[in-house]
Amino acid sequence: MTALVPAVAEAAALFEGLDPDEVLIWSGAGISVEGPTSLPSGPELTRRVFDAFFEAGALARVLTYHQVVGLRTSPLCAYDTTLPTSRLPRLETALDAAARARPDASPGTFDILDDVRSAAPNRLHAFAAGHLALGGLHVTANFDTCVERAYEARHGRPVPHDAVHHFHGSFADSPDGKALGATLSLIRTGFPHAEIQRLRRLLSAHRAVLVLGYSGSDYFDVDRFVAALPPDALHGLRVLWVMHAGHEPHVPERDPIALQTLLRRAGADVHVLCGPTDLLVGEIARRWGLEPLADPPRRATADPRLPVTDAERRRATFLLYRSLGLHREVRRLLDAQATGTDDPVELRAVRSRLLWEAGAWSTLRRMWWRAPADGPDHFLRAERIGASLWAQGRLLPAWVWLRRCRRHVAEGTDESYALEETLNRVIEHMHRTPDLRPLARRLLARMPEPVADAAADDADADADAAQDRSRSVAALRALQDVRDSLGALRGGRPRENQAHAEESTTWFQETGDLQGMLSYRHRALRDGYRANGGPEVTDARLRESYDEIITANLFLGSKAGAWRTALLPGAHRAFRVHEYLFALATLEYGWWHRFRLLAWYLPRRLHHQLTGTRRT
Repeated sequence: MTALVPAVAEAAALFEGLDPDEVLIWSGAGISVEGPTSLPSGPELTRRVFDAFFEAGALARVLTYHQVVGLRTSPLCAYDTTLPTSRLPRLETALDAAARARPDASPGTFDILDDVRSAAPNRLHAFAAGHLALGGLHVTANFDTCVERAYEARHGRPVPHDAVHHFHGSFADSPDGKALGATLSLIRTGFPHAEIQRLRRLLSAHRAVLVLGYSGSDYFDVDRFVAALPPDALHGLRVLWVMHAGHEPHVPERDPIALQTLLRRAGADVHVLCGPTDLLVGEIARRWGLEPLADPPRRATADPRLPVTDAERRRATFLLYRSLGLHREVRRLLDAQATGTDDPVELRAVRSRLLWEAGAWSTLRRMWWRAPADGPDHFLRAERIGASLWAQGRLLPAWVWLRRCRRHVAEGTDESYALEETLNRVIEHMHRTPDLRPLARRLLARMPEPVADAAADDADADADAAQDRSRSVAALRALQDVRDSLGALRGGRPRENQAHAEESTTWFQETGDLQGMLSYRHRALRDGYRANGGPEVTDARLRESYDEIITANLFLGSKAGAWRTALLPGAHRAFRVHEYLFALATLEYGWWHRFRLLAWYLPRRLHHQLTGTRRT
């Protein structure tokens, strides 16, 4: 054990000269894994949810899709020899689908966390309780109240008011679990304004933060909160992040977790230690005069069983596949009539999405023309008709139709965001089309300033408004993306900044929406072609990057996502003539648009073949 002491002592020395009340402890699920608490780790809990609520084999199917599209998890610590594996879906995404599949038993869905309600504290909770007794404060992502229980058991009284803060809620405040930040619909809008202010006060009131058992995977709220801090907001704050691993403690060469990098950008002095958590905690406990850590008892995990019917499993699985963009699986369940619903409105929306991803835009438009113009989905009908015209390259009819429909929709609604996004996509597409570019310039000149700010303002609105729009974030991101593009065009410059597309790629990746992720990968390739796909990149490498998008889309079941890749910049370098013709014939473009695309492609391909530019 002596070989471990130097690394541990060096890390603990970061708190030299600091009183315990100057150190904030920030914890996650990792501190509740040891016995006697014995709660599941994040991955274990995700597997438990899949076993409880979804059809057999659902998780294996999802992991296969993750593997194909490149969603993998790699070891975070250098001495971990585990090979990269498919990344598990987010727990919040899975629980969200499970809760929506059981609307009559929604509170009971959270009984899957029943062992969290009554968990017994372990030695790490006892350490945190000792820190509270010395005047410290504690912030946690955990739903359990083990730190509070450990304090009460030791001191015979409740913890001081606000000494422990659960930023995702706890069972003490939400006994039925409905208010916990355990579902995507509750976390994806980020923290409300009051929570942001509270966390800022907690960080600014301390000189150091000790991070224990925390995965740093709260992309939608914690990451966004830290990313929005001014560059020097955390100047002077020391952060020691302990990443548990069962091997020799060491300092990784890079930040294994994105949040650690964000903390550095905000001015914090971040130190990361990989190794056994108890070694460092034991050393800090000794320095603070707390009791030594006891040996942990054997871990004994529970596995709550819930009464979930086969119909609920089918419904949950169908909703999950839809939210993940697994069109092949959605089509399979639809054909087998295993959707768990006979609602014609929902089924029409599902068929609409499948037709869109198949590139069957004429068929899609005819389907919506036949749908009731005054039905409950009449706004979706209006947008999909316009979107079908746009996708086919029938840009003038699309603009006229969408502009007329937009006038009849209230501001600030999902419908208005969807219609405006599609309308703006049409104008953007017009600007890339020589015969319509003069009209696009006139339309851009008439658009009000600023083009790109409104959605960002909406996305950052505080508590109640953001919660009211909890289903609108994807629409806001898409609308912001096209507004950025139009803003660049107004300024007379092409949009070459990939930042927004890459951020949106990450956002959809974190929600688990694989189709959304691939769509913005496509966008990032287009935006970054001049910088990343120009003369410095070989034709073979360009084709490889385009083939990755094609393969992933085809595996998901999206022909449209796959063969729209032939329209990316540099297609004349990456695709042979017969391949380009196949892409045009496979998708239901309008005939005039096919002529436009060929008129763009063929001269460039011929010139490229004659000059032999970058063919190696």
